[in-house]
Order: sequence, then structure tokens, then C-alpha cells
Amino acid sequence: MEQLRKDQAALLMQIVSDQYPNQQIFHLSDGKNNLHDYIFELAKEKGFEFDFRYVGGNLPDLPLLQNHPGCTVETLDLKKRAYNKHTKLYEYVFVTIEDEKIEKEIDEIFKKIFRIMKNAGVLVLFLERDGTLQKKIDKILEEGYFVAVNHIEIFDSYDVVNARKMHGWGAYMVGF
Repeated sequence: MEQLRKDQAALLMQIVSDQYPNQQIFHLSDGKNNLHDYIFELAKEKGFEFDFRYVGGNLPDLPLLQNHPGCTVETLDLKKRAYNKHTKLYEYVFVTIEDEKIEKEIDEIFKKIFRIMKNAGVLVLFLERDGTLQKKIDKILEEGYFVAVNHIEIFDSYDVVNARKMHGWGAYMVGF
């Protein structure tokens, strides 16, 4: 994954509504790009909470993120039973993990993400343009009770997939 340009990231950050105070944003990342810096700046500016979960092993040095009280930075194992703490629910969940890292466990990962999102919460998923998930992600998301799936073409190397969590009732049918 490549580093994001400021103008491209600014376009993507327009997904996050600033009409409501005290929003929570969750970012699940392998640290291969710098989206976390842009989300952090938005959260700091708007007074939102930002939880950054790193799945690449040892946590890299992220001084910008670690020096703000509204930001939490921790490592996370994708096989962990639950991704959140204290039953917090998020309005926005960003996922920037290489396709091959999540493909084997994608159904379980999306179930865990579904559980940590508020109803009608927004999932923003970065996929590699030539990756294997590109062709089947819409079906996977729909089967996981995510709706309004859209593809956003802002970046040269990524397809950004945006979806909303269906309002609760679908989750009971699949045992979430």
C-alpha cells in the first residue's frame, strides 16, 4: 500500500460527517499507508474519539497519535474474540489491511466489525486495485448485512469501498 496524498485524503475524509459531536472512529490497519495521520487530524480538529488498532505485530512509533487524549493506539490480533473495549460502538470504521492478510478470515473479521458499529455506521475499506477481494467484496459485504455498498475512485492503487451497517435486524438472522 502506498502513502496517501493530502488532497486525496481530504476528499476521503468528507465521508465523515461533522454535523454530530463526539463521534467515534475506529481504524484497523497494518500501517502500510498513512491514512491514520489524516483521520487523527480530523478527529483532533472536530473533537472526535479515534481508536487506532495496528495488526502488523509490534506497534511502530506513532508520536502524533500517542500524544492526544482523544486517541487510543494499540496492537490487535485479527483472531481476537472482539475488537473493541468497553462495548464502545463506532460511527465510522476504516480498514486498511492488505488483501491477503484478511482474505482467509474475512467473514469472521466482518462479523466482529459489524458488532462494533452503530446502526447505520459507515465502513470504509481499502482494497488493492488488482487484488483478489476486488471482484467479490460486494457479495461478501451484502452477505454480512452491510448495505449501500459503493466504490469510490480517489486513489490510483486502491479501490475504496464504502458500506453502511444494516439496522440490527439482519444481524440476528446470521447469529452476530
